[in-house]
Amino acid sequence: MPLLEEQRSRNRNEVVYVRKTLSKVNKRRLKCIGIFLIVLALLCVLFAFIGIPIIFMKSIAFQRLLMFTNWGLPSDGSYFRKYELKPGLRNLYVSVKDMNSKSIVSLGVWHLLPYMLEEAVITEQNFDFDEALKNSNRSIVLYFHGTGEDRSSSLTKYTIFRFFFHVITFDYRSYGDSSKNELSEDAVVNDCVQLYEWLVTKTSAPIFIWGHSLGTALASRTTVILHSKPNISQPVGLILEAAFTKMSEELYVHPYGKIFAWLPWFDATIVKPLEKNGFLFDNSKHILNVECPILILSAEDDSIVPYRFGQKLNEIAKSRSVVNTTLYYQFAYNLGYDHNFIYQDPFLPYFINYFRYICTEWNNTE
Repeated sequence: MPLLEEQRSRNRNEVVYVRKTLSKVNKRRLKCIGIFLIVLALLCVLFAFIGIPIIFMKSIAFQRLLMFTNWGLPSDGSYFRKYELKPGLRNLYVSVKDMNSKSIVSLGVWHLLPYMLEEAVITEQNFDFDEALKNSNRSIVLYFHGTGEDRSSSLTKYTIFRFFFHVITFDYRSYGDSSKNELSEDAVVNDCVQLYEWLVTKTSAPIFIWGHSLGTALASRTTVILHSKPNISQPVGLILEAAFTKMSEELYVHPYGKIFAWLPWFDATIVKPLEKNGFLFDNSKHILNVECPILILSAEDDSIVPYRFGQKLNEIAKSRSVVNTTLYYQFAYNLGYDHNFIYQDPFLPYFINYFRYICTEWNNTE
């Protein structure tokens, strides 16, 4: 019996020893895992806040990807052609020349008729859209969409436009089913100028230019270039919706930019490289040279472009020496329009109609 008790005691001691040993091993293992995770987290932070800005500074492809966020958008032509089933909408393609290679760039375009012509589309078997555009007694609006959109993104907004206008909306190069070509501010604006020149060969009706978000910078610069071409019919009015002043200021407040904007090297690694490579998108500069009336629309709750940019652009536009005709409407925070839904305001049709009147009066005095 004493031998049996001694054996049991020895076994218990061995179990205790093994448990203590395993506990020490587990503690060391957990300590190593903890150290590894801390090091990994530090490396991730260093890569995110040092590596990514340096890569961005050196890579124009990365910069282009941030400026033109066309990823994830529909690109199949059949997707855009299927909308022709809607009364009053036709899908077409307009060819322009690349500014550098002189190769042909095909831009996907929609033409939406004013509602007053929709019944004729339904009743006439071979309704002629070209003829309707050519002999229209309604104005045309040429719409420039935002960076993360295509021409189908604002379909609901067009329902407002169609009470007043023929709507011409299009996709920039490498957007939608437009040709896949290198994206730059210069190249896209050059395409837009040519698209406008195509449009004036199709109609003698007054043409308004409307830009949303990034499209405002493209629209304002396009308008200024058109003013240097006196041999073509000029835009009668420019509408800027959710407009920023210039990209170098917008970067500090944009949801993407704010992640890095606190870094001491943000200007050197993000802002300056974009400016060096021509991604300026400078509304505050171009708006000074716009020679037609301007309408600016801003929402106080805009989470992408703060409304103070719209206020600043309004002040700049009012200082123009060429024409001092600028309207500014600011929509209250509690309306909930944010960045994309100003078109839902019940008074917007009245603002558009009044602006049309202002533009008509201004053009009649020219």
